[in-house]
Amino acid sequence: MRREILKHKVAYGSLLIALLFFTISFFSVWPNRLMQRVLVVGLAVFYFVWGLTTHVKSKKLTQYVVMEYLAMSLLVGILLFLVTL
Repeated sequence: MRREILKHKVAYGSLLIALLFFTISFFSVWPNRLMQRVLVVGLAVFYFVWGLTTHVKSKKLTQYVVMEYLAMSLLVGILLFLVTL
C-alpha cells in the first residue's frame, strides 16, 4: 500500500487536502445543518469522481471498481447526512 501511495503522490495528496478541507468546513459551519448537508454531498461526489479519475489514469478501471466507489460514497454520504439530522 505504501508503494502505491508513493507512486501516486499527487492523487493521494489531493484526496488528503479535500478531506482536510471538508473536515474543517464541516465543523466551522456547525450550527448550519443545511450547509453541512451540502458539504456531505460535495464530499461524496468528489470521492466518487476522484476514484474514477485515479483509476482511469492508471488504466485499471473496471465495473467492480466503479461499483465499489459508488457504494463507499453512498455509505459514507448517508452516514454523515444522518449525523446532521
